[in-house]
Amino acid sequence: MSNRIWKYDKGWLCGYTEDRELIRRIKRNRKDWSIMADYFRGNRLIGVQFKIPAEQRRAAERAFDTVTEK
Repeated sequence: MSNRIWKYDKGWLCGYTEDRELIRRIKRNRKDWSIMADYFRGNRLIGVQFKIPAEQRRAAERAFDTVTEK
């Protein structure tokens, strides 16, 4: 499974994951993290990209189990 977080814009981060359980948890619990893109191969979902407020960086790093890329 691939998880990444990187700086997007001033005040925002992006997070990408292919972990289905993490996608479900974020959709259920993090209403302020919006979906930027869904990635499909054929008709099957393979990954989701989220837009995350920068002040929630630590929560995002714990959820994605990775550190923010520069």
